[in-house]
Amino acid sequence: VLRERVARRVGPDAPLIARIRELAVIQDEQGYLAEAIVGPDGVIRLREHNCAIYRVARTNPAACEAELALFREILGAEVERETHIAAGDRCCTYRITRPSDG
Repeated sequence: VLRERVARRVGPDAPLIARIRELAVIQDEQGYLAEAIVGPDGVIRLREHNCAIYRVARTNPAACEAELALFREILGAEVERETHIAAGDRCCTYRITRPSDG
């Protein structure tokens, strides 16, 4: 459903940054207080300031791993979690890069 919403709103061939921004909008609508950030170095990050599934995530890491896999699938990109609310960080931050050619 999430993949379909992103594709419907920006199109499946939209640039990566457009897909990330749309994913942030959808996550924000779901209560994650999400935003897409492009750093001065050009690195794109998705940041979630709230965890809508915090109680589940604290005791079941599979929930967060599933979210990470879903983001990778939806964006067609490499997604690396840098910070994690369930691990005690203030937000969940995902570094997103284009797939490597190798």
